[in-house]
Amino acid sequence: MLRRLEGQGETAGRGVSLPEVHRVTERENGDLGYMFYPRSVAVAGASNRAGFSPGRRFVAALVRSGFGGGVYPLNSTGGEVEGLKAYTSILDVPEPLDHVISSIPAAGTPQLMRDSIAKGVKVVHLFTAGFSETGTEEGRRLEAEILSIARKGGIRIVGPNGMGLLCPESGLSFFTTALALKGSVGLLSQSGGNAQELIHAATLEGLGFNKVVSYGNAADLNETDYLEFLASDSSTEIIAGYIEGVRDGGRFPRVLARAAQKKPVILLKGGRTAAGGRAASSHTGSLAGSRAVWQALCRQTGAIDVRNLEEIVDLIKTFTYLSLPRGRNVGVVGLGGGRSVLSSDDCEGAGLNVPQFPEETRRSLSEMIPEAGTSVRNPIDSAPVVVQNLELFARTLGLVARSEVIDFLMVFLYAEVPMYADNPALLQGHVDTVMKAAPTLGKPVVLVLGTGGAEWIAKEVHEARETCLRAGFPIFSSVESAARAISRYIGYHEDRDGRK
Repeated sequence: MLRRLEGQGETAGRGVSLPEVHRVTERENGDLGYMFYPRSVAVAGASNRAGFSPGRRFVAALVRSGFGGGVYPLNSTGGEVEGLKAYTSILDVPEPLDHVISSIPAAGTPQLMRDSIAKGVKVVHLFTAGFSETGTEEGRRLEAEILSIARKGGIRIVGPNGMGLLCPESGLSFFTTALALKGSVGLLSQSGGNAQELIHAATLEGLGFNKVVSYGNAADLNETDYLEFLASDSSTEIIAGYIEGVRDGGRFPRVLARAAQKKPVILLKGGRTAAGGRAASSHTGSLAGSRAVWQALCRQTGAIDVRNLEEIVDLIKTFTYLSLPRGRNVGVVGLGGGRSVLSSDDCEGAGLNVPQFPEETRRSLSEMIPEAGTSVRNPIDSAPVVVQNLELFARTLGLVARSEVIDFLMVFLYAEVPMYADNPALLQGHVDTVMKAAPTLGKPVVLVLGTGGAEWIAKEVHEARETCLRAGFPIFSSVESAARAISRYIGYHEDRDGRK
């Protein structure tokens, strides 16, 4: 369990063919941590004119995130941006610079790189697009040129065509609708939009990040470099990633295997289909590979392969909040016969077991739960007389937990059931009862709270979710998503233990 506050040369894809200077060779990058803790940042292309300006948004994000160092907007006219004095050149900035963010047109980036070298800059993040991802000879040539300049001058490049770096601890940030919480998750994403979506979704679940990188075309540092760094970073406990293509097909599997042995590595592969591969190529210049090859790579290395962004968040939540069950046998307690049937299918379909309770357990449950229209075999379809009596509801949870065939409990509540219409406050009562009982049961407990689109109880649902999030209690929106995440959580530990 992790707490938030506390060779196989064939891979799924390869980078586009570029001039020799662009090829990433086997190298040791050492500790890249300095990149996330700059003392000063300049933002090129931070316009003070009306209308949308990515550069201005970067400046605003740094201010909003509480970046403690100097922030220096750069544009062609000077003036002020977000209340800060703007300069017309990097060379005019009066203080030393560690980090430069570029949102200027691609044609201007070679000179920006030369000025950055003259200023002693360590890292240039190129939010700027228009390079190899365009598929044009000019885009490829320009990307190779800026990489050559950077390597001769000793500067590392993040991007091009990516959102860059985010670190809640230092206040380094990129523009996003959610202010990322500080936590223990390290995220690498080839896509800037997907990085922002993951930050937003995780923040709604009370989950925080340690370091985030959206690296785009990966002209210099690539997915393997960032993965290797996060694997060795002591403040990163969980690694999540969205990857479209792999540039170093020989090195990546070795690094991935080492990383997955140290900590959970949750990966979503983009471009798994023909259509997705074409989209990936035009997005970041990556050539995608087959789904089967990627799945085989994850199995061989111990990484966790997921199908969508939602599964990444569900797994982060599970690794963060849930104690590791001793096995795969789940006791399910819920409302509704049809929902109980579907919950059994969802759990066993995900690789969990839903064993029948022993006779002694069923007998004890039958004393509280009327047989007519209900079930005490597992899942338990609780009768109204039980679920409307919070004391009986708590006793039911205790009886299930005491069964020797059960390794953990899953309680599912659906907000649209009629009893909540008559007494909306009962929903919070059920949630409070589950959370109060959980520490006494001796087995992990998860809660599923489905809304069914019931607007009339939206306020109560929101309050119930907030109660769980404040307490760091694992809550999911469906049995299917909970079962899939928990099964993979258990599977990760089974696999890692088997590799030791």
